[in-house]
Amino acid sequence: MEASASAPDAGEGLMRALAGFATATALAACAPADPAVTREQNVRICDSGNFPDQRIAACSAVIADAGADSAQRVAAFVHRGTLRAEQGQHARAVADFGRALRLDATNSDAYAERGAVHQERGAYGLALRDYEAALSIDPRHSLAVYRREQALRGRVDAVQQQIAQLTDLLAREPQNAAALNNRCWLRATNDDDLYAALADCNAAVRIEPRSADALDSRGLVHLKRGDFQAALADYEAALSIEPSRGHFLYGRGLARVRLGQLEQGQADFAAAEAAEPGVAEAYAGYGYIPEAPAVAATAAAGAVAKP
Repeated sequence: MEASASAPDAGEGLMRALAGFATATALAACAPADPAVTREQNVRICDSGNFPDQRIAACSAVIADAGADSAQRVAAFVHRGTLRAEQGQHARAVADFGRALRLDATNSDAYAERGAVHQERGAYGLALRDYEAALSIDPRHSLAVYRREQALRGRVDAVQQQIAQLTDLLAREPQNAAALNNRCWLRATNDDDLYAALADCNAAVRIEPRSADALDSRGLVHLKRGDFQAALADYEAALSIEPSRGHFLYGRGLARVRLGQLEQGQADFAAAEAAEPGVAEAYAGYGYIPEAPAVAATAAAGAVAKP
């Protein structure tokens, strides 16, 4: 029968076992983590972590992870954009939502969240466009539905406040052509009162006949009223003063297209975008411009003729 181990021997064995366990634990900690596990952890923290800065870091890790799929990266951009917006980093937030939409143009959350940032900055027109884009994808998107109503009220209130301020100024300075032009432009771009807008622009042009900006504003009023020949004349006059302005070129293009001068109008659009990138998007925010009956009839005939 073997003799039992002495107490000192038993203690030494326990110490060796503990040392071995500690070494194994340390080696496990130093071993490279499974990328899939790390990615899943980052996705989870990005989506629902407790601390904003920790979530932003996790979202950034997902975005930079070559192994992340497109859906994970889109969600990370949207989450990071929302978090940045909450921290007042509006420009960076808008950039994140834009990157998400480049990866997935049908992501209603990206549109709705970007719209919320625009609204926070007072850019109601841009906010409304984003909310409407979100609702065209998901008609029941709760944020877009709620914030769109807010933006509509906010835009009306902001425009009316600006018009009231300009009206007060013009009561003191009735010959202030810049104020008349600004009130005309506000009314035209917000469909406030096109007849009053035209009166303001006419007064501005009478005071400063070579104001290209006033001619441009009046051109838009004529477009919205459906007087395309008058619009063309104003844009031509504005371009005779400032020939390289993309905004004026695009307006002339709209007038030409609605007068049936399709080839010339398309050439103006191309030149306008080259001179002033993004001008088409700016005009899209100015609201509905009626189509000339002749152009509408031509388009309808072409559609019928197609097999």
